[in-house]
This record gives sequence, C-alpha cells and structure tokens, in this order.
Amino acid sequence: MRHTFLTIVALLFMAMLPMRVVAYNGHLFKFKMDNSTIYPGTKRNIEVYVPRQYDGTKPACLWVSMSGGAKMMAEIFDEMIASGELPVIVGVFISPGQIRNDRDEVVRYNRSNELDRMDGRYARFIESEVLPAVCGHKTPSGLPIKISDKASDRAIFGSSSGGICAFNVAWQRPDLFSRVYSAIGTYISFRGGDQYPALVRKCEPRPIRVFLQDNDQDTWNPLFGSWFEYNELMLSALQFAGYDVAYKWDKGGHSSKNAREMMPEVVRWLWRDYPEPIKAGKSQSKTLSSMIIEGEEWRCIADDVALGSMLHPYSDDKVVLQSGRNKQLVSISGQQTKCKGRVVLTDPYTALYPGGTHTAKRVEGSNWVWDYINDPNGGLTCGQQFYYLYADAGQILYDATGYLYVASSVGIQVCDQNGRVRTILSLPDGAVDSIAFADHHLFALCGNRLYVRKLLRSGKHNGLPKSEKQG
Repeated sequence: MRHTFLTIVALLFMAMLPMRVVAYNGHLFKFKMDNSTIYPGTKRNIEVYVPRQYDGTKPACLWVSMSGGAKMMAEIFDEMIASGELPVIVGVFISPGQIRNDRDEVVRYNRSNELDRMDGRYARFIESEVLPAVCGHKTPSGLPIKISDKASDRAIFGSSSGGICAFNVAWQRPDLFSRVYSAIGTYISFRGGDQYPALVRKCEPRPIRVFLQDNDQDTWNPLFGSWFEYNELMLSALQFAGYDVAYKWDKGGHSSKNAREMMPEVVRWLWRDYPEPIKAGKSQSKTLSSMIIEGEEWRCIADDVALGSMLHPYSDDKVVLQSGRNKQLVSISGQQTKCKGRVVLTDPYTALYPGGTHTAKRVEGSNWVWDYINDPNGGLTCGQQFYYLYADAGQILYDATGYLYVASSVGIQVCDQNGRVRTILSLPDGAVDSIAFADHHLFALCGNRLYVRKLLRSGKHNGLPKSEKQG
C-alpha cells in the first residue's frame, strides 16, 4: 500500500513538471499554424523532429509527412542516422487543416480538399508557408533550423489521401521533392486522382523515386471504385514511364498498419545511394521517343519576361516575344533584338493544319479544341469538338506531322491527327502560357520564364503530312 501511495505521489509530481521536448536522442516539438493564405481560416498542428546530430551549421535533409507518425519516425531516424544509413534529416509532420467557429466546433474539415487535389496548391503550401514557419523556429536547444532546398535531399510520405498527396506534390514539383512513399493512396475519382495512371504514361518521366504500398482488400466503393486496383494501375504506369519504382502489396484492408511496419525498409530504399541525385528514367512511349532528343532538355533563356506576354512564330531560328505593344525577336540562344519594320502576328488561339486542309480553334475555358474543314470559298465547315485535353486549352499550334501542340496547366499537350493526347511535354515550372516553333526548336513561356528545347519534330510546314488514317 505504501509503495502504491509513493508511486501516485511520484506520478503527480512528474505531471507538475514542464513537458519535456526530448524524444529519444533527437528533439520533437510542436506548434500551431493558423495564418495560411493558401487555405484561409484553417488551423493545424505542425510537429518537427530534429536529430541529435544536427548542429545548425549546414542545411539538413527533409522528411515531410501528411499522415502523422512523428514519434515512430523519431525512433527510426534516431537509429538510422546514428548508424550512418541516413543523412541528418529534419522531420516535418503536417496535420490536415480545420476551420472552427468561436465555440471551437469544426465547421469545415479541409483534409480531402488539401490532400486529394491534383494541382500544385499543396506543394506551394509546403514551400511558401509550412517550411518558412518551421525555419522560423529554433530547436529546443536554440539552434536555427536550416533545410536543404535540393529535391534529392527531400522525401515525402503519406497514407490514404496523404498517399496521393505525397505523389502529387513531387509530381507537380520535382524541384522540391525527389523521394516519395505513397501508402494505400486514393488514386480514385475523389478529385481527379483516377486520371493519374493515364497522365503518368503520357508525360515525360520526372526525376522522382516512388515506393507504393497497398493492401489487397483495400476499400472498394460503388461510387469511387477500388483503391487497390488503382494502385496497381499506378504501378503499371510508373513502370511503363521508366520510373525508379518499388512496391509491396500486403494482406488487409484500408489500414496503414502494414505501411508503418515496413517503414525502415522503405526509408532505406528511398535513400539508397545518397547523395547521388535521382534522375528521370526513360519512358517506353514511342510517341515521346519520336519527339525528344536524348540529352536535349529545356533551357531557360530569360527569367524576366513580363507576365501576360505571348510568343509568335517568326523564322527558322527566332520567335517574336510580344509584351503589350513591345515586340522583341528572341533567338534560340536567348539573344533579344527589337523588331524592325512591320511584323505580322498570328492568332495564338487558331492553328492552320499543314497543307491548309482544316483549322483548329481553341475555346477559352474549355478542355476541347474545335476542328473545322476549310472550304474552297475560304469558309469553315463541319466544326466539331475534336481534340480532347486534360486541362483547359491555351495557345495552340501544329508541327509538320499534323500533331497539335497545346499550352496548358499540365504542360504542353500533344495530340495526334485523330484528336487524342499522345504525350505531354513537361516544363520545369509546370504550367505553360505560350508556345511557338522556330523550325526544330520549341519555345515555351511559363510565367516570367522563357524556355527553349530542340526536338526531332519541326514547326516548319512542308505541305500536307502523311495521314495516320483512323488510328
């Protein structure tokens, strides 16, 4: 009885002490975040793990999780950093946002809206709000927190909606994250995630390494389909597109238990051969291989272009850059000279098929491009919604083979003669505002950055191209 009484006294005394922030060998601390402009009104907790080996003198590597696990990862990182299997890593664990009223009742859960989307919003949230907030704190021992800005120094993890989010963040911004662990991911029709297998197959491979995990009895829902089947489709697409991908299918339902149990194994696989940077693989797409030249990447030739500028074709080695009334000629080397004399600018949203048999027209706010037959009297007939796209159409143009190129938020979508997207050329900045050919060089404007890339295809039309027939 005496021992019981002393035990209770000791526990009460310990409860009165300040909460310790030391977790195992590293440090674990938490702060609240309620000032987001990307997700207005949301409140959330951010947990941060800092290993004992971090001394504040140089930037640490990064692990981001949208699915908790701070204490578990603290144990894993402590052991693997100490053994030399991992570099020094700071862990950041982000809870989903909630909006509460003045009685502290939840009036909106923001989890699915944040994690299941396919745009770059959550990547921007991490980049411009979460990481600056983390680096605005100091470690419990008073050290400034510095995080590497190299994608190969960063990994991201999530399960369920966090699983698709982890992939989506790296897919949208491979300049931010190169290493992905996606567990029981919701690649289903919540918010367009079911399109990912098709997009992965059609887009140029990006420099990311992916580990997929799912359970064979994962959720089946009559509205959204089978979680497991879509994870299998994702694996097939990643393999086809040449990604460095591994996977493990376990027994069980929609639970992250298996994913967490194998965490050390996956972390070891993701960080193998570090610090070698992760490189993009080679896709098996025949269309893509008929277009791109190995080793020829996008080159940024200007980063101060006025927003809202447009590109227009001009010659075999130059395009016109139009910014309001100002017109500059830009060469493939990036040299800019002022236009002399009158320059005829083309309609950027109308494209004449090589040989002049028909005309394509973009409709603002639509993911269709219309196609019209040119009649002998100069009119347009037989108009149809013909080219189906994955995102709203921007500027359009044809190459010499009759393939239509469309500037869009997902990159440059390239459609075959029968109106189907065959491949998507990826830009470092993602969304493309304007495009123009100078023979074999394709120019692309992304915000205030101007890029150029040499292709096997040419924008120089030489008569009616060979028909692909009905395909």
